[in-house]
Amino acid sequence: MLIAEAVLLRSLVLFLLLGSAAGLLAGALMMWRPEWLMRVSQHANRWVSTRQMGRTLERSVNIDHWFYRYGHLSGAVLLAGAIYIIYIFTLHFARADLLAIFARMHLVQPLLLGPLLDTLVLVFLAGALLALLVGLFLIFRPSLLRDLEFGANQRISMRQSLKSVEVQRDLDQLVFRHVRLVGVLLLCGSLYTLVALAFWLAR
Repeated sequence: MLIAEAVLLRSLVLFLLLGSAAGLLAGALMMWRPEWLMRVSQHANRWVSTRQMGRTLERSVNIDHWFYRYGHLSGAVLLAGAIYIIYIFTLHFARADLLAIFARMHLVQPLLLGPLLDTLVLVFLAGALLALLVGLFLIFRPSLLRDLEFGANQRISMRQSLKSVEVQRDLDQLVFRHVRLVGVLLLCGSLYTLVALAFWLAR
């Protein structure tokens, strides 16, 4: 597990190194050859609408009838999964080992690790208890779930929330109006990131 995490982390750093090198190149072009970037911008600027993606996501997928048709089977699967999660998190949960692994990764402050892990475990246990109740209802009294299902199954459209994404914002004019200043900022930021990541990789 630690080997996979190390490989993923190193791959992320290499990806950020490539991004920093691209930022250096873009910053240098902004300072000395801004007209080249203008030509690239004219060819690269293509409007991509999210409306088609929104239509796909808004399609209703009704699987309730399957659960009621195979109520005993789906209830038994939910029940088994819930019991397994409760069993693992109550009897076979190596809290100290997990805290040691997270502490070695330096992702979170050590003082926050314990409360965060305990909160995560409580969320899993609450979800497992809810699944346990739903599984029991599906096996013994599926009709009690129908009233809850009618109240909970409300269609939510993403069209309103995606309207702000669909608005075109022409930032190129602002950038090219202050092209050399943006180039200096991009060059300095990319150089700093490149040096910091290269130093981290060399350790």
